[in-house]
Amino acid sequence: MSGQSLLRNEALSVTALEELPTELFPPLFTAAFAGRHNEILKAMVQAWPFPCLPLGALMKEHQPRLETFQAALDGLDVLLAQEIRSRCLKMPLETLSITNCLISESDLMHLSQCPSISQLKDLGLNGVNLTSMSSRPLQVLIERASATLQDLDLDECGIMDSQFSALLPALSCCSQLTTFSFCGNPISMAVLESLLHHTVGLSKLSHVLYPAPLESYEDVRGTLHLGCLAQLHTWMKQMLQESGRPGMVWFSANPCPHCGDWTFYDPEPILCPCYMPV
Repeated sequence: MSGQSLLRNEALSVTALEELPTELFPPLFTAAFAGRHNEILKAMVQAWPFPCLPLGALMKEHQPRLETFQAALDGLDVLLAQEIRSRCLKMPLETLSITNCLISESDLMHLSQCPSISQLKDLGLNGVNLTSMSSRPLQVLIERASATLQDLDLDECGIMDSQFSALLPALSCCSQLTTFSFCGNPISMAVLESLLHHTVGLSKLSHVLYPAPLESYEDVRGTLHLGCLAQLHTWMKQMLQESGRPGMVWFSANPCPHCGDWTFYDPEPILCPCYMPV
């Protein structure tokens, strides 16, 4: 049966899709997503033969309606609820990465309510702009995954002080968390200090990539004050050592306003060319 005939018949079952050659899944899935064939999309997710489902890239390219996004999530829930899977080994959803795309607050809330989220080990929302959203959907998402979450990536999400403060109680419950990256967010030193206090009990958390705090910039353009950054870095390492967690402390500054390169700091700055002496 051809891929086009599958798209024309929304009532086809998962059994019919399982007869589709594996190499046809990606182009057919893209066509179903772009054409908003929600029922066939849900069925394709249930029969998906690969370990990675490219929802983030498709959302960025096609900006789907909420119903289309929800159909994909419903498919995931059915897939993970099945006792036996005909194509793959039985396993929970362990990795979810939605990066560099636009999603709405309702999208994120629907995602947080999916039963499969409670088994996540790796969550990445790198480049998803959350500035204008309530922190509640992400807070619920982290809370529901807190028992299993090991790696969390919130880089370049535009998270503000008030939003991040609201996430701290949920983060403090992530007992399996080992790596947390949230550089590129406009966070103050006071909120970073609060983060340290909230995560002091997370014994497995050893690698954190912090944003350079707002106090380490000289101006609104993003020019770094290296002396101030060095002092803040030393202070944070000392706090961690005193709390019995001498883990790695990396600071990452915003891209240089002149060349766009990043600056990292641990324990010495890895500078972009604009900060190097002539």
